Amino acid sequence: MTTYKTLYRYTSNGEGIFSAGKRLLPESLVDEAWEARKWMPKPSLPEGEYRFFLTEKGKVQYESTLLKVHQKYLSNIKMEEIDPHTIGEIVYHDEWQVVVKK
Repeated sequence: MTTYKTLYRYTSNGEGIFSAGKRLLPESLVDEAWEARKWMPKPSLPEGEYRFFLTEKGKVQYESTLLKVHQKYLSNIKMEEIDPHTIGEIVYHDEWQVVVKK
């Protein structure tokens, strides 16, 4: 498995940006959001709660695409740098993202 020096997590008012984004996405931005997100694979995961982190490459891509959409309707967006040794067991990863079960 690939080793990561740093991972990144974006939140909106303390909630993960992807959870908040999906829950609060206005109908008028659905097409724009899907277009901005098409670079990121959606992993097939069993039903459950997960936490998503971005790799360095994912962070750069997110900031140039989907962050612009999120900024239109989410507030208090913050980015945290995360030590990958503290996140728990990884259930999925690719070049853009790392996923752990909550």
